[in-house]
Amino acid sequence: MADSNEVRVGTKGAFVVAPVGTTAPTTPYDAWGTGWVDLGYGTQDGLTESLNENRQTFDAWGETQPILTIVTSRQTQFKINLEQTNAWTLALYHGIDIADMTSSGSADTQFLSFNEPHTPEPQYYAIGADVFDQQGRPIRIVVARAEVTDKGDRSYKADTVAGFELTFSSLSAPGGASSITRMFGQVALPA
Repeated sequence: MADSNEVRVGTKGAFVVAPVGTTAPTTPYDAWGTGWVDLGYGTQDGLTESLNENRQTFDAWGETQPILTIVTSRQTQFKINLEQTNAWTLALYHGIDIADMTSSGSADTQFLSFNEPHTPEPQYYAIGADVFDQQGRPIRIVVARAEVTDKGDRSYKADTVAGFELTFSSLSAPGGASSITRMFGQVALPA
């Protein structure tokens, strides 16, 4: 049955990152706990989620349609364009471990520096996203293990924010746990 109360528009949200294995909230209403870092403002493009799935089909003698399909690979990607320049956005964009950065100076002469590695090592993170609709109802996504697999261009000009466009790809979770947990606030199972 048509119900406009079930239509959601992602009007605002938050994107967080933590070391793999960091304890995540168990409801969409709880605050992100210790270890989770809010990455700040994102552009009005919001968060884009893509599900990439490959299937193998099996045919049978005498049949004109496949008799079976199996999923051979499945990966979800999350794309966001972050607007704030801080240690975390720089680390994620440049593939640097925070521990390999140096902070020097103070007040007006303070700066952060790092050397980009010749051959970057993969950096793995737990990531989370909160999306709130027009009525403030939350959708929470927690990815146990992900990696930045694509980065957009950065523009340095007067009419554009020099943002950090990042695409995170889900990876298998440690210990065989579920890789992605989803929570939809104010959605009930049918009676």
